[in-house]
Amino acid sequence: MNVLIVEDEVIAANYLKQIVLQAGFNVIDIVSEGSRAVQIAELERPDLILMDIMLADSMSGVDAAINIRISNKNVVIIFLTAYAEESMVDAAIEAGALCYFVKPYNKDEILANLKIVHAKYHNCTKKEAGVLHLADGYSYNQKEHRLYRANREVFLSKQELQIVEYLCTNCNAILDDERISLYLWGRVVSSQTLRSLIHRIRDKTSKNLIVNINRVGYKIGFGD
Repeated sequence: MNVLIVEDEVIAANYLKQIVLQAGFNVIDIVSEGSRAVQIAELERPDLILMDIMLADSMSGVDAAINIRISNKNVVIIFLTAYAEESMVDAAIEAGALCYFVKPYNKDEILANLKIVHAKYHNCTKKEAGVLHLADGYSYNQKEHRLYRANREVFLSKQELQIVEYLCTNCNAILDDERISLYLWGRVVSSQTLRSLIHRIRDKTSKNLIVNINRVGYKIGFGD
């Protein structure tokens, strides 16, 4: 995996670099400005970004992440910050953060989450072959736009299949109710309407196929 470190404190940036290298990943660059992070992300297409929120220029890490995810929806973003206010956490979630570390960094915690990212990345790279392997023996063929289990097609309604495809397309992200609603219906619907649709999918497949991240949103469930 290729990692971009966005951190304006030199000592902290070098410490993160050592952790990333210890995890067996490649550090493609270290930058201190949000605008530079957007440029590098566009050119190098990193798999993971460790993003400080308060940076050296006028662009915050949150704004940089939002700009980066416009062109690279599957990039994994982990935010780093000295602040833990609820508003900051909400902004990080809105920007598509996988998780959130408060300084001073805990090395073991970062390494553990890098392992999780690595597992998710390997599942997502299987899309190159056109097949994403999901929880409980299910697989989604992106070329055919079909869901399978044990080589047998699982028949879902058009709308049920759309949500599975949307979650698979954004397999590194947690999608909130609003984003899913806008994709499916073109407008924001009630959370109950979305929950009912997901409940029907789980009834036809597995409760582990679509994972509910409490108070955040939904993600696709992966197999081993």
